Amino acid sequence: MEKSPTTHVEYDSSNAHSNGGDAITRVPTQGKDAVVGTVRLLLGNETVLLPTPSPDPKDPLNLPAWRKWSILILISVFGCSCVILASGLGPIFSVIRADYPGQELKANDLMVYPTLFMGIGNVLAMPITAVIGRRPIILLSMVTLVVSSIWCQHSGSLGSHIAGRNVMALAAGQSEALLPMMIQEIFFLHERGRKLAWFVFLENFLVGIFFFTSNYMVSAWGWRGWYAFFAAFNGLILLFSIFLLLETLFIRPDDASTGQVHLTLNDVGKVDEEGANELVFRVTTKDKDFLEPEKYGVRTWRTDLRLWRKIDNWAQVSYFYLDFLKGIVHPIFFWLLLLNGAYLGLYIYQASTFATILMSPPFSFKFNSLGYVQGAQILCCLVFLPLLGYAGDHLIRFLSKRNGGVYKPEYRLPSLALPAIAGVIGAFMYGQTAAHPEKYHWLGVALNYNIIFFAFLGANQVALTYAVDSFPLKAGPLLVVVCAGRGFISFGIGYAVLPSIQAIGYDGSMNVVGTICAVLAVAAIPMYYFGPTFRKLGQNYYGFGASKEHANGGSGH
Repeated sequence: MEKSPTTHVEYDSSNAHSNGGDAITRVPTQGKDAVVGTVRLLLGNETVLLPTPSPDPKDPLNLPAWRKWSILILISVFGCSCVILASGLGPIFSVIRADYPGQELKANDLMVYPTLFMGIGNVLAMPITAVIGRRPIILLSMVTLVVSSIWCQHSGSLGSHIAGRNVMALAAGQSEALLPMMIQEIFFLHERGRKLAWFVFLENFLVGIFFFTSNYMVSAWGWRGWYAFFAAFNGLILLFSIFLLLETLFIRPDDASTGQVHLTLNDVGKVDEEGANELVFRVTTKDKDFLEPEKYGVRTWRTDLRLWRKIDNWAQVSYFYLDFLKGIVHPIFFWLLLLNGAYLGLYIYQASTFATILMSPPFSFKFNSLGYVQGAQILCCLVFLPLLGYAGDHLIRFLSKRNGGVYKPEYRLPSLALPAIAGVIGAFMYGQTAAHPEKYHWLGVALNYNIIFFAFLGANQVALTYAVDSFPLKAGPLLVVVCAGRGFISFGIGYAVLPSIQAIGYDGSMNVVGTICAVLAVAAIPMYYFGPTFRKLGQNYYGFGASKEHANGGSGH
């Protein structure tokens, strides 16, 4: 595009700035009838940057690659600690339960209640991040994990131990919605799938290592020493995060989510293809040097280390909860929370039972051998990253190119097929092996345990990317619908584990849960075709197509 002194880019509602010449590419507007979430991703061979980055060097989208990777790695390690502390008692639970003779049934609350409190933590903390930013909530959560780990280490009774773990789970809950939110705030749409896959890979790769080593840690130090280790581990994460974990919330105009920036032309006689006096432009991967530090200021360590951003209007909290309640009854998100809740419940179901099955005759595993079973999750991660991360992003680019360069969030759904099928088959096989161990090899438990874990990772990644891409301006409250909702569902499933086994056996229980997962997964087929209709419903009647005063309680995009 030729430079013109009469042309200015308006990135926000109050300021205009020079377009920097070739930094902006002209394309036709999408039209007034466009459905939210359906955006132009490709311009020829170039990829449109979604959301549109601002010319402010302090915009998280403009961070250098090493800063983005440092954030991703830090939150992955933090997420690993959250998963281990809140949900990782499986390999060592038999040792902990033995310390509470006569209270074995009550001790199950150490594993079951944290899933509930993780969901509550999401609901309580996420609205506040829309007001004061993501960074202070994450740092506070890290401090809470350190304190609650010390609490559990020195707990003098089962009740105190349960209470400490519930507080721990409130902080650990931020790993479910807030961390994926932060990833989507520093990476563009076309790279979210693989970057989220890297997050899941790093988090669960480390989880697999700790699952493998936890048995040896407990054998050497006892379960109280296990908590002491993670208190120190989280203290180290906190130290690095103070200096490297930057604020990712950045307020943007609504049209940045569609990749459009508006130009004001002094030559009012010029019109675009639709006959309007306003031209629409998009920034692509080939555009460089559109930053304006002389106008917006440079990024410094002082700006990076601010504990919180300027406090916004606390009314955003009420907007957040209103959108959260709307999301629960929206067809897309009601389905996503059921799907995620079912697959997470399936994983928790077998995580609560696999140790008992393998340590009992005829398998008679030794306690320390259980770590190998959960440590095999590392292999799941090695398969997950290329298969559902990079391949998923290549798939959406292929489907978008077939659609004239236009992307639809439903292009994420085909990636669900493989993990969904694998999870359902794994559930049936696990149930049969657990019910009739004399007829099957121990791999019927160990292998299917990890297959179901892979299925949950796949369902989780597809749900999060589909949710964010469908309504980017409401990503925060809608992610909480999925993450908190699945926590509540899995809590109910987890509480029903022992009663259902007693009533209908391992095979009957897993058949029921597996069938539920299968039905919900098959629902992805009509969702692929009718998803745009449901998104139009959310846009027209739920108010999901626009933010409130540029502060949507979500991504700020």
